[in-house]
Amino acid sequence: MKKSITVIAVVVLFALVAAAQEPPMYEAFLGYTYVRANQFNQNTGIGQSIGGYDMNGGSGQFIYNYNKWLSAVRDFGAVTKPNVGIVNVNNTTAFTVFGPRVYYRKSRFSLFAQVLFGGVYRSLSREVHAVTDPTTVFLPVANPSNLFPGPDTLVRARLSTTQTAFAMFAGGGLDYRFTKHFSFRAVEVDYVLTRFPSPTSGTRQNQNSIAASVGVIFTFGAL
Repeated sequence: MKKSITVIAVVVLFALVAAAQEPPMYEAFLGYTYVRANQFNQNTGIGQSIGGYDMNGGSGQFIYNYNKWLSAVRDFGAVTKPNVGIVNVNNTTAFTVFGPRVYYRKSRFSLFAQVLFGGVYRSLSREVHAVTDPTTVFLPVANPSNLFPGPDTLVRARLSTTQTAFAMFAGGGLDYRFTKHFSFRAVEVDYVLTRFPSPTSGTRQNQNSIAASVGVIFTFGAL
Protein backbone atom coordinates (compact mmCIF):
# COMPACT_ATOMS: atom_id res chain seq x y z
CA MET A 1 0.00 0.00 0.00
CA LYS A 2 2.78 2.42 0.96
CA LYS A 3 4.62 1.59 -2.26
CA SER A 4 1.50 2.30 -4.32
CA ILE A 5 1.00 5.65 -2.59
CA THR A 6 4.65 6.52 -3.19
CA VAL A 7 4.41 5.62 -6.89
CA ILE A 8 1.22 7.67 -7.31
CA ALA A 9 2.82 10.65 -5.54
CA VAL A 10 5.89 10.49 -7.79
CA VAL A 11 3.74 10.29 -10.93
CA VAL A 12 1.65 13.27 -9.82
CA LEU A 13 4.80 15.25 -8.99
CA PHE A 14 6.34 14.59 -12.40
CA ALA A 15 3.07 15.52 -14.06
CA LEU A 16 2.95 18.80 -12.20
CA VAL A 17 6.56 19.59 -13.05
CA ALA A 18 5.98 18.76 -16.72
CA ALA A 19 2.87 20.93 -16.78
CA ALA A 20 4.78 23.79 -15.18
CA GLN A 21 7.37 23.59 -17.96
CA GLU A 22 4.81 23.84 -20.76
CA PRO A 23 4.76 27.34 -22.26
CA PRO A 24 1.61 29.45 -21.89
CA MET A 25 -0.38 30.61 -24.90
CA TYR A 26 0.02 34.33 -24.07
CA GLU A 27 2.73 36.39 -22.38
CA ALA A 28 2.93 40.09 -21.54
CA PHE A 29 6.27 41.78 -20.78
CA LEU A 30 6.81 45.12 -19.04
CA GLY A 31 10.25 46.49 -18.28
CA TYR A 32 13.05 49.03 -18.40
CA THR A 33 14.85 49.69 -21.68
CA TYR A 34 18.30 51.19 -22.26
CA VAL A 35 19.50 52.24 -25.72
CA ARG A 36 23.03 53.14 -26.73
CA ALA A 37 22.13 55.23 -29.77
CA ASN A 38 24.27 55.88 -32.87
CA GLN A 39 26.99 53.64 -31.53
CA PHE A 40 28.51 52.57 -34.86
CA ASN A 41 29.71 54.13 -38.12
CA GLN A 42 29.78 57.69 -36.81
CA ASN A 43 33.10 58.45 -38.47
CA THR A 44 32.59 61.79 -40.19
CA GLY A 45 30.70 65.06 -39.91
CA ILE A 46 28.18 65.86 -37.22
CA GLY A 47 27.68 62.17 -36.44
CA GLN A 48 31.30 61.95 -35.32
CA SER A 49 30.93 65.13 -33.26
CA ILE A 50 27.81 63.85 -31.49
CA GLY A 51 29.02 60.25 -31.10
CA GLY A 52 27.09 57.59 -29.22
CA TYR A 53 24.77 58.58 -26.39
CA ASP A 54 22.59 56.90 -23.76
CA MET A 55 18.79 56.83 -23.80
CA ASN A 56 16.50 55.48 -21.07
CA GLY A 57 12.86 54.49 -20.98
CA GLY A 58 10.53 51.52 -20.96
CA SER A 59 8.95 48.93 -23.22
CA GLY A 60 6.16 46.40 -23.35
CA GLN A 61 5.62 43.23 -25.36
CA PHE A 62 2.73 40.96 -26.16
CA ILE A 63 3.75 37.41 -27.10
CA TYR A 64 1.56 34.77 -28.68
CA ASN A 65 3.08 31.27 -28.51
CA TYR A 66 2.14 29.05 -31.45
CA ASN A 67 3.94 26.14 -29.84
CA LYS A 68 6.88 25.43 -27.52
CA TRP A 69 9.47 27.02 -29.81
CA LEU A 70 7.74 29.53 -32.15
CA SER A 71 6.05 32.81 -31.15
CA ALA A 72 4.80 36.09 -32.60
CA VAL A 73 5.87 39.27 -30.77
CA ARG A 74 4.56 42.84 -30.73
CA ASP A 75 7.10 45.16 -29.08
CA PHE A 76 6.44 48.83 -28.28
CA GLY A 77 8.13 51.43 -26.10
CA ALA A 78 9.90 54.76 -25.83
CA VAL A 79 13.25 56.13 -24.68
CA THR A 80 14.48 59.68 -24.15
CA LYS A 81 17.69 61.69 -23.89
CA PRO A 82 17.90 65.39 -22.98
CA ASN A 83 20.65 67.60 -24.38
CA VAL A 84 22.18 65.28 -26.99
CA GLY A 85 25.83 66.06 -27.77
CA ILE A 86 27.01 69.36 -29.18
CA VAL A 87 23.63 70.08 -30.80
CA ASN A 88 21.90 70.26 -27.37
CA VAL A 89 18.72 68.58 -28.64
CA ASN A 90 16.14 66.74 -26.53
CA ASN A 91 15.37 63.41 -28.23
CA THR A 92 12.34 61.25 -27.41
CA THR A 93 12.05 58.15 -29.59
CA ALA A 94 9.08 55.74 -29.65
CA PHE A 95 8.94 52.46 -31.55
CA THR A 96 6.59 49.65 -32.44
CA VAL A 97 7.86 46.49 -34.13
CA PHE A 98 6.46 43.04 -34.86
CA GLY A 99 7.88 39.68 -35.92
CA PRO A 100 8.78 36.07 -35.11
CA ARG A 101 10.62 34.78 -32.05
CA VAL A 102 12.20 31.33 -31.68
CA TYR A 103 12.61 29.74 -28.22
CA TYR A 104 14.78 27.05 -26.73
CA ARG A 105 13.14 26.05 -23.44
CA LYS A 106 14.97 24.04 -20.80
CA SER A 107 13.36 23.52 -17.39
CA ARG A 108 12.51 27.00 -16.09
CA PHE A 109 14.88 28.78 -18.48
CA SER A 110 13.86 30.05 -21.94
CA LEU A 111 16.43 31.31 -24.45
CA PHE A 112 15.07 33.17 -27.48
CA ALA A 113 16.16 34.85 -30.71
CA GLN A 114 14.06 37.25 -32.78
CA VAL A 115 13.88 39.57 -35.78
CA LEU A 116 11.26 42.33 -35.57
CA PHE A 117 10.24 44.97 -38.13
CA GLY A 118 8.18 48.12 -37.86
CA GLY A 119 8.36 51.86 -37.43
CA VAL A 120 9.92 54.43 -35.14
CA TYR A 121 8.88 57.98 -34.29
CA ARG A 122 11.00 60.65 -32.69
CA SER A 123 10.42 64.15 -31.38
CA LEU A 124 13.37 66.55 -31.38
CA SER A 125 13.38 69.91 -29.64
CA ARG A 126 15.85 72.52 -28.45
CA GLU A 127 15.72 75.84 -26.64
CA VAL A 128 16.93 78.93 -28.53
CA HIS A 129 17.65 82.46 -27.35
CA ALA A 130 17.09 85.58 -29.47
CA VAL A 131 16.82 89.35 -29.13
CA THR A 132 13.62 90.94 -30.44
CA ASP A 133 13.87 93.54 -33.18
CA PRO A 134 13.24 97.29 -32.54
CA THR A 135 9.67 97.10 -33.90
CA THR A 136 8.44 94.39 -31.50
CA VAL A 137 5.30 95.49 -29.69
CA PHE A 138 5.20 95.65 -25.89
CA LEU A 139 1.80 94.77 -24.41
CA PRO A 140 2.05 94.13 -20.66
CA VAL A 141 -1.62 93.14 -20.36
CA ALA A 142 -1.41 90.36 -22.97
CA ASN A 143 -1.91 86.79 -21.82
CA PRO A 144 0.57 85.10 -21.82
CA SER A 145 2.61 88.08 -20.68
CA ASN A 146 5.69 87.12 -22.75
CA LEU A 147 3.82 87.12 -26.07
CA PHE A 148 4.69 90.81 -26.71
CA PRO A 149 7.95 91.38 -24.81
CA GLY A 150 8.90 94.68 -26.46
CA PRO A 151 11.93 95.74 -28.51
CA ASP A 152 15.53 94.61 -27.90
CA THR A 153 14.45 91.99 -25.34
CA LEU A 154 16.15 88.63 -24.82
CA VAL A 155 13.56 85.88 -25.27
CA ARG A 156 13.67 82.09 -25.07
CA ALA A 157 11.70 79.70 -27.23
CA ARG A 158 11.61 75.93 -27.86
CA LEU A 159 11.74 74.74 -31.46
CA SER A 160 10.59 71.21 -32.25
CA THR A 161 10.14 68.76 -35.09
CA THR A 162 8.99 65.16 -35.50
CA GLN A 163 10.18 62.37 -37.80
CA THR A 164 9.16 58.80 -38.63
CA ALA A 165 11.32 56.01 -40.03
CA PHE A 166 11.70 52.29 -40.64
CA ALA A 167 13.05 50.20 -37.73
CA MET A 168 14.41 46.69 -37.30
CA PHE A 169 15.33 44.84 -34.08
CA ALA A 170 17.47 41.69 -34.17
CA GLY A 171 18.69 39.91 -31.04
CA GLY A 172 17.66 37.65 -28.21
CA GLY A 173 17.38 37.14 -24.49
CA LEU A 174 16.87 34.90 -21.48
CA ASP A 175 13.73 34.42 -19.34
CA TYR A 176 13.39 32.59 -16.03
CA ARG A 177 10.00 31.23 -14.97
CA PHE A 178 9.19 31.49 -11.25
CA THR A 179 5.58 30.33 -11.29
CA LYS A 180 2.89 29.41 -13.78
CA HIS A 181 1.87 33.04 -14.19
CA PHE A 182 5.07 34.98 -13.49
CA SER A 183 8.52 35.08 -15.10
CA PHE A 184 11.53 37.39 -15.06
CA ARG A 185 13.48 38.56 -18.09
CA ALA A 186 17.11 38.53 -17.00
CA VAL A 187 18.30 40.21 -20.19
CA GLU A 188 17.29 41.03 -23.75
CA VAL A 189 19.81 42.58 -26.14
CA ASP A 190 19.00 43.75 -29.67
CA TYR A 191 20.79 45.42 -32.55
CA VAL A 192 18.56 48.30 -33.66
CA LEU A 193 18.55 49.67 -37.20
CA THR A 194 16.67 52.89 -37.99
CA ARG A 195 16.46 55.00 -41.16
CA PHE A 196 16.04 58.62 -40.09
CA PRO A 197 17.10 61.50 -42.36
CA SER A 198 20.66 62.80 -42.06
CA PRO A 199 20.77 66.08 -40.08
CA THR A 200 23.06 67.63 -42.72
CA SER A 201 21.84 66.27 -46.09
CA GLY A 202 18.24 65.29 -45.30
CA THR A 203 18.61 61.95 -47.09
CA ARG A 204 17.71 58.70 -45.35
CA GLN A 205 20.66 57.00 -43.67
CA ASN A 206 21.22 54.02 -41.37
CA GLN A 207 21.51 54.61 -37.64
CA ASN A 208 22.94 51.65 -35.74
CA SER A 209 22.19 51.27 -32.05
CA ILE A 210 22.08 48.69 -29.26
CA ALA A 211 19.07 48.17 -26.96
CA ALA A 212 18.92 46.20 -23.70
CA SER A 213 15.88 45.41 -21.56
CA VAL A 214 15.01 43.73 -18.25
CA GLY A 215 11.64 43.27 -16.63
CA VAL A 216 8.76 41.03 -15.63
CA ILE A 217 6.54 38.71 -17.68
CA PHE A 218 2.96 37.79 -16.92
CA THR A 219 1.73 34.56 -18.49
CA PHE A 220 -1.78 33.23 -19.04
CA GLY A 221 -3.62 30.64 -21.10
CA ALA A 222 -2.46 27.16 -22.04
CA LEU A 223 -1.38 25.64 -25.34
